[in-house]
Amino acid sequence: MKDVSVVYQDGMMGIIDPKKLQGLIERDRIIKFQRSDGWVYPEIDPIRILADTGYQGSERRFM
Repeated sequence: MKDVSVVYQDGMMGIIDPKKLQGLIERDRIIKFQRSDGWVYPEIDPIRILADTGYQGSERRFM
């Protein structure tokens, strides 16, 4: 997966591993992040919330 550009609450920009994005959104640490189609504002735009479903199988979406 490709790294994700983010803008933190203090206005600083950064590049993060996509695996860290969900945690930053949940802790309200970022203002926006960039997808291939543009910037996304978690407070405004629809985003997927990854819930722990307890699924124990292999992850097939990233293969």
